Amino acid sequence: MPVTFESMQPPLSCDTLSAIRSVLAASADPAVGAPVLAPVLAPVLAPVLAPVLAPVLAPVLAPVLAPVLAPVLASDDASDASDASSAASSAASSAALCPLPTPVQAASVPLLLTNKDVCVQALTGSGKTLAYVIPAVEMVLRKVGGYGPKQVGALLVAPTRELARQVHGVAARFCEHCDISPPLLCVGGTSAGSSSGNSSSADLAASRSTKEDLAEFLRLKSDIVVGTPGRLHDVLTRFDTLDTRELDLLVLDEADTLLSMGFAVQVGGIIRCLPAMRRTGLFSATMTKGVADLSRAGMRNPVFVNVAVKGKAAPGTKAADTSTPTSLSNYYLSCPQHQKLSRLASFLRQHRAEKCIVFFLTCACVDFFGNALSELLRADLPYCEALHGKMNQKRRSNTLERYKAAPAGALLCTDVAARGLDVTDIGWVVQFDCPQDPASFVHRVGRAARAGREGRSLIILGSKEEAYVDFLKIRKIPIQPLDEAGEECAGPFEGEGEGGVPNVLPAVRELVLSDRDYLEKGTSAFTSYIRAYKEHQLMHVLRFASLDLGELATSFCLLRLPKMPELKTKHDNLDFVPAGPEVNIHGIAFKDKTREKARQVRLAKELANGGKNAKQIKAETKMAEKLAYKKRKEDENKAKGRNVNKKRGKQAMIYDEWDELAKEERLNKKLKQGKINKAEFKRLMRGEDKGAKAGGEEGGGMSDDDDSEGE
Repeated sequence: MPVTFESMQPPLSCDTLSAIRSVLAASADPAVGAPVLAPVLAPVLAPVLAPVLAPVLAPVLAPVLAPVLAPVLASDDASDASDASSAASSAASSAALCPLPTPVQAASVPLLLTNKDVCVQALTGSGKTLAYVIPAVEMVLRKVGGYGPKQVGALLVAPTRELARQVHGVAARFCEHCDISPPLLCVGGTSAGSSSGNSSSADLAASRSTKEDLAEFLRLKSDIVVGTPGRLHDVLTRFDTLDTRELDLLVLDEADTLLSMGFAVQVGGIIRCLPAMRRTGLFSATMTKGVADLSRAGMRNPVFVNVAVKGKAAPGTKAADTSTPTSLSNYYLSCPQHQKLSRLASFLRQHRAEKCIVFFLTCACVDFFGNALSELLRADLPYCEALHGKMNQKRRSNTLERYKAAPAGALLCTDVAARGLDVTDIGWVVQFDCPQDPASFVHRVGRAARAGREGRSLIILGSKEEAYVDFLKIRKIPIQPLDEAGEECAGPFEGEGEGGVPNVLPAVRELVLSDRDYLEKGTSAFTSYIRAYKEHQLMHVLRFASLDLGELATSFCLLRLPKMPELKTKHDNLDFVPAGPEVNIHGIAFKDKTREKARQVRLAKELANGGKNAKQIKAETKMAEKLAYKKRKEDENKAKGRNVNKKRGKQAMIYDEWDELAKEERLNKKLKQGKINKAEFKRLMRGEDKGAKAGGEEGGGMSDDDDSEGE
């Protein structure tokens, strides 16, 4: 018979079992698991809960569940059909209130409660959070005499604030039901002054200082503390408020991320502050060498638990282990670099009624593509927002809450949302770029197909990145081409056939020309992408030398290549067409008037100081104005019906020169008489209207940073 929470050894307390039923019933999806679990749990729970729940639930559930459960509960002395239906429905209701533990929970909970250290590897969405929250609550309940005012019973460490908030929410519900003091959320964040009066407790926790965290701990008298490694290390090493001498359990969630994000020193410092006689649990979807080393250093004879999943086997073959859930379908799409954004936009339009999450390589890429897609798909997507690690904590939290509440739409993010983000209704996970860390692929796609639900993932590869597919298959990740799924974005590109995927780059280029914010964010995204790609952990698979930098620059809609070491020797060999001299890059303004005003001040200082950069700005601005004047003249001649391509005679050219000289003489006379100033003289010589505004001494502008395209 399968393991249940009731049959675990050592047995869980009644309070813990009651909390499990209450918490899981509140968050359970009736469409998932009930038909499978009801027949198994009905014989166990029916005798206990049927008399209480039958009168309430039988009329509602009997017609649906009776056909499934009747054969299980049927016996020789069964009464009439209506009584059997009532008993079956009540048993099913009981089963729904206390479902079977997932494999990782069934394996980990008994080990932790029998004084074993565990190192657990299990798929994302497999229930790892409950696998350590339940033992933590149970240990607090079992503590004879309880803990002292400053003593801590369990310490739960998560790598990111978002994951720590999520774990804290689960632990808080269990503590409330078991009449345990509320857990403390101990994370870094914004300054305390940024919190508002209507903020949630988690928002307030993210805005507290370390001393305020300690004051909150003393007020709550918390037995369980949840936090991030940086803040917890600060609390344990600089203050003596938290007494960890009686600590029973230490949990390191997403242990591989704790190490890869540079928290090895903080984690080591936390472990040194804790007693040796404790239980330790390491949980992650992927195991690295660093985690194995940590398990040897911080644990005593740990039990390694690896919850593997068998893939779907072809007829006559044996099913192989997979690194992703069987309910998750993985696809890939290979296309030239400059088509990736257009195909992504087409994909999001097609799936606008679903909830999608899109991963990019860097924070700057999220900023640029997030702004561009939000503008391009404004009429198509009900929700489209960006999330990355450089945002302040309050903004990140609000973005996540809006995404969870949205019925459909897209969240564009970095790997900050690849771990622990529990949004149950994500239909598609899209990876616009290959992750720097190969292990992140599993965590990214794990945002879909959680808790047995169906899900799909897509990775968009460049033309020379298809070797990544073979790498994934070696890592036991099943994946297939997207064209097998019949998606529109996998069809022919615009110009390659009828009804092709529309090219959105011209529209993005118009955004760049109309707002300097897009210009600078595109340049920043391009440089950050190159540096991240160059430092990729899979350099033997994703070779930097094979990356088409010209095509990449086109995909970011650059007007000019920035100055960076990676491009020094490649400018002449790139398949990239920069903006012509007729485009005055320095004259592209910010739509934000405050930023534009500040830019004009910096520009004036730059021109006043002189130097090489100032001379270049003036020369380029003058050339752009000259070409603009020439084009304006051509347009005027076209309007008058003249053939602008016809070669003019020598006499006509002499007349034009005399007209120009006469015009200059008249304007020079007005300048000497004080009727016009120098700026008006130059403007009128260019043929502009008297009412036109002068755009600075020589026009143009300057970028916000040294890597801008205006250099």
